[in-house]
Amino acid sequence: MRFDRFVVQAVRAQFRGIPPMDEFLRHAIDAGVGSLALLTLLTIFAGMNLSVQAYGTFARFGGQEMLGLFCGVGGIRELYPVMAAIVCGARIGATLAASLANMQISEQVEALEVMGIDPMRRLIAPRLWAVTLMLPLLCAYADAVGICASYFSAVHQMGINEGVFIAQVKEIVTLPDLFAGVVKGVIFGWLVALVSCYHGYRAAKRDGAEGVGVATNRAIVHGAVLCIVLNMFLSALMYA
Repeated sequence: MRFDRFVVQAVRAQFRGIPPMDEFLRHAIDAGVGSLALLTLLTIFAGMNLSVQAYGTFARFGGQEMLGLFCGVGGIRELYPVMAAIVCGARIGATLAASLANMQISEQVEALEVMGIDPMRRLIAPRLWAVTLMLPLLCAYADAVGICASYFSAVHQMGINEGVFIAQVKEIVTLPDLFAGVVKGVIFGWLVALVSCYHGYRAAKRDGAEGVGVATNRAIVHGAVLCIVLNMFLSALMYA
């Protein structure tokens, strides 16, 4: 199936009423709760590393007190939403692609068609909704964890004044910045789910187990590349 045709059918199925709730809840829990441990670990170290790298640079010209500004702009505007999209998107996308590819190869999708059930409505729509709604929440969670990690590193490791760091973060990070991260999460989530479902759904029975691996690999790579490229254009629109 061509990608453009798949997109049209998937969008029609997604917005044609309420999706099957059992499938939606299952994938929403897997995408959201299942990604928390990985996202928390990586975001903590990313936030701390952001402070360490920025401190070493700013200290050269006596600007280490500007650490809060840099962590707020670099972390909340860019790093944490993109990292949540790529890391969690890779994990979620691999799961979606592998499950759909396995269903195609084992003829479960054909069985649904024989029973008169629309596979797009039953399989694709709940997956699209689940990831689209969960990824912005993960982005907001990553923002909170990341800025706390940067604060801990800056204040307790680098000796930055606590009040100065918090004041600078409040000054530079506004509600539109937080909202922009959520909007990016919605777009990234829908895109990752769409690409992953496409690669999984188009797996052919003749490919066997190898087809599952190929679909999973393509879903991860294409999803990550598209998120990074799209982030550049979204940032240009929001902040240029």
